[in-house]
Amino acid sequence: MFCSAYTPPRIYHFHAEKPVFQKPRFRICSSTSSENDRFKIEFTPWLIVGLGNPGNKYHGTRHNVGFEMIDVLARKNGVLMNTIQSKALIGIGAIEEVPIVLAKPQTYMNFSGESVGSLAAHYQVPMRHILMIYDEMALPNGVLRLQPKGGQGYHNGVKSVMGHLDGRRTFPRLSIGIGNPPGNMDMRAFLLQKFSPLERKQIDEALEQGNEAVKTLVLHGFNQGISRFNLVQKYKLNKV
Repeated sequence: MFCSAYTPPRIYHFHAEKPVFQKPRFRICSSTSSENDRFKIEFTPWLIVGLGNPGNKYHGTRHNVGFEMIDVLARKNGVLMNTIQSKALIGIGAIEEVPIVLAKPQTYMNFSGESVGSLAAHYQVPMRHILMIYDEMALPNGVLRLQPKGGQGYHNGVKSVMGHLDGRRTFPRLSIGIGNPPGNMDMRAFLLQKFSPLERKQIDEALEQGNEAVKTLVLHGFNQGISRFNLVQKYKLNKV
């Protein structure tokens, strides 16, 4: 077994009384049949970013479900979100053996790309390992969709991210459905509104399902399991 550690430059950690600079480490292990063999396994880190707005004012709103998905992933995988880097709140850990960086940009939604572009460059994460998680009005509330690439639609956060990735769109994304505004309701007011009790239940269930989908993606890529996940999501609200 060969193990190596990657130590990024110092970054800022939250503590109750004063800031402390520490160096987080990625520990990546690979099995070999002899000391002279090349590595048989290489774990490329994933940068998993949830889009949202910082502050208690926006907590629990439709536009912040990306942040909520990151909170679930952090809790399920024992990742502490206690570091500020590149204008984002981040946590470093792993899903099984695969290193992950979880991030919640603190720039406000429309400038999310400032964090994503910087983090991707710093940790040398390839496009195929940058997973963006965000709200999607084109999907019914609580319905998820996991894709290897896509456009920006009408989402200003995704637009900002693409702008800071040189206009490229070939990064995975997990869209979390929040539905459309009812009647003539203003779109901005709808996005900054909290969920009804029924909608909240659907979102909580979706976040649990999203956690499993992200795990499958990180460990196995876009395999048949992801195809089945998308199919189940597409029809899960249909009444039989």
